[in-house]
Amino acid sequence: MHLRALCWLRWFLTALFALLAAAFVGLAVYAVLQFGLWWPRRFGFGEAAGFVLAALTMLPFLLLFTRLDWSRPMGWLAAKFSQMITPLDRRIDTLRSGD
Repeated sequence: MHLRALCWLRWFLTALFALLAAAFVGLAVYAVLQFGLWWPRRFGFGEAAGFVLAALTMLPFLLLFTRLDWSRPMGWLAAKFSQMITPLDRRIDTLRSGD
């Protein structure tokens, strides 16, 4: 019973890590897209001109995102995840070897 609970907890933490990593990257891109679509409307440009300005606004940011080194924020997140998972893995291994 205790082994099963620890395995479920490890599974939950792994899923949470994947969700947080995807959310971090996705929200960064989403924020740029929303800003690019927001500011041309704010200044009352026409629809066609607004879309052109939005594309010109978003293009440098999206190109930067493809060239950006995501290792620093993802490395921090992976380190925190590892700090939580390592004791669980050790405890699970000791419980399995004891059976």
